[in-house]
Formats: sequence, structure tokens, C-alpha cells
Amino acid sequence: MNAALQPLDPGTPPAAPLTVRESRDFRSYHAFLRAARNYMEGPLVGQMHDAYERALEAPGAAGPPADWRAAEAVLDGLTEFQFYCWAYRNLQRFKYHRSSLGIFALLEAQRATLAAQLEATAAATPPAQLRLDPQLELPEYFRHVPFHQHTGGVAKDILDGVAYEIGRRTTVPAHADPNGIYRILFETLPKRDYARVLDWGTGHGAALMTWQESHPESECHGVDLSAPCLLLANQRARERGYRFFLSQQDLEHLDYPDNSFDLVFFNFMLHELAPAHTPALLAEACRVLRPGGLFAGHEFHLRPGDPFQNVLQRSHAWTNNETYSTPWYETPIGELAREAGFSKVSIEPFERLNRSVKRPGRAPINANYWNLYVFEK
Repeated sequence: MNAALQPLDPGTPPAAPLTVRESRDFRSYHAFLRAARNYMEGPLVGQMHDAYERALEAPGAAGPPADWRAAEAVLDGLTEFQFYCWAYRNLQRFKYHRSSLGIFALLEAQRATLAAQLEATAAATPPAQLRLDPQLELPEYFRHVPFHQHTGGVAKDILDGVAYEIGRRTTVPAHADPNGIYRILFETLPKRDYARVLDWGTGHGAALMTWQESHPESECHGVDLSAPCLLLANQRARERGYRFFLSQQDLEHLDYPDNSFDLVFFNFMLHELAPAHTPALLAEACRVLRPGGLFAGHEFHLRPGDPFQNVLQRSHAWTNNETYSTPWYETPIGELAREAGFSKVSIEPFERLNRSVKRPGRAPINANYWNLYVFEK
């Protein structure tokens, strides 16, 4: 057996897999939504950009826009941009909320079985490996936001973590590895010993399991505000025999001692945080790192000097309930990281994630943009 896949908790039998039964109609419906999203993010962006260029060259036009606000004034009048925004919002809404084929309907029909299995696996987990806190007061910035159009947020229903997992999987093209985005991040990190790591906002646990696959020597911890997400992360870890230490905590007030971890990693978390809390969150992440430890992750942002991309990126905030995205783009994260105690701050374009829409014989169009953040204590 490959050493990286050996069970890490041999004293506890693996849990039975939690399986959501999906009909052929469900799979076909979500394959259609995924194909429609691929069209929206590819050919439609190209058509939109062509219309945008024509508008800029029309008689009486003001010429190239000086900033995103000027570009938005042009794009707002284009049918292609209006359709793009409609599709961005409604394809996500159709995914979750369709009465017969949406994710919520699928899970509701299997609620009793799925909830019972999550609870049974949790009951069989050693207390140190799954710490839930029913008394935890969730921060207002988290409690009142239905992120990604997930009605009620991801912390109120026992099946919220399962819905989140399916929602992520059905966004990624069927042929693609849904955990590939985590592998790309981990491959960029310095090659060194990471004896103890913390997944900062672990969600359904896929990133932490991806880390453990290639770093079986690491003791893996994960924190999140959402108990339902942690229940699923625990379920998936137990299925594979992994010994994780998962806990429901406020990232701003962790209960770990100073200097606990060699690495704290995150995946597109910064845009989910209210800017007023960012300084304290960074300071707490720095506190639990050992000297020389890294706080690292990737996050989408605005492409410098590209008003067209900036408008598209900003539009996602209001089309997909990304409440804190637009203030995130104005957050001086490097400056705040230094103030939080990090001695080295690196922010670079994450080119392996920066997809573009290619056009034969013409310059590609950037529809998204990612940065890689590596802060060292």
C-alpha cells in the first residue's frame, strides 16, 4: 500500500461511507447546469468583451475606461453583460433551489438516513478528534449571510455540510479533480517539515484530506465555525481512517497555545471575512504559528490595470451573495499582515489558477484573477 494512503488511526475501524443517492435525472440536470456555467465563463465572456470593445470604439464614445467604474458604465448597457449576471446568479440558484432536482430537495428526501449516519460517526469519534461547541456564539458577519446563495448559511442544519460538498463538486467540470485546486496550492509551498498543520476554515474537510494524502507525517487540525461542516469533515476523515483533530471555534479566538503550528493554510477564505475583523484574525493566526511558520493560501482578486475583469469580478459579489468580496478588494492585506506580526509577506499572482478565455489570433481575455499569499512569522 502507498504510504501516503495508509490509515493513520489503525485503532479505530473506518466508518462506513456516507453516500447521497443521486438519480440519473439529478446527475443530468446538474451536468446541464455545469455546461451552462462553462459557456457563461467562456464563450459568453468572449462575446461580451467583443461587444464592450465595439461600444468603446463607437462614435462619440469616451475611449478606453480610466477605471472599473467607467468600464461598468459601458458594460451595464450590454445585453451580454446583463445575461452574464443573470446566469451567474440563477445557475447557482437553480443548483440549490430547484424544487425537484435541486441539492436541497435531494438531501431532504434522504434526511433521516444521512443525519443518523453523521451523528453515529460523530458519537464513535474520540472526543479530542471532534470538538463541537453548541454554546459558541457565531460572529454576526457569519451568522447573517447566506454565502453562495446557501439559504440560511452553512451552520444551521445538520446537512449543510453535505449540501456544501455537493455544491462544490457540481461546480467543477465532471472530468476535473475537485481537489486539484488544493493540490496546486500545496505544491507551491516550500518543501520542509510540517509536523503540525491547521486548516483555517476547514469546511467539509477536502483540503485537509488532500494535505494528509501527500503529508502522512503531519498531525492535522481543522477549525470552522460550522458544526454541520465539521460533522461531514469528520465523516470523510473517518471513512479513510484519518486521525484529524477538528474543532468548532471562532478563528478570531482560537484555544490553541502560542506557537502551535508549522503551517496554517486556507483556501479562498479572505473574501468571506468582514474587513473590520481581518486584523484580529491575522493576529490570531500569527499567534498560533511557531517562529518561521507559514500562513498561506490563495484568494481571488482584481487584475491590476484590467477594468473589464475588475467589473466582472466585482459583479460576483452581488450576483452570488459574496457579501464581503468588494471590501476585500480594498483591504491592504500586506500592511495588515505586517501589523499582525508577520515578518515576511509575499503576495504574488497565482498564475496556475489564472484562467483566461482564448481567442484565435487575438489576446486572451482575463475573466478571473487569483493571488497566492504566503506570510511568515
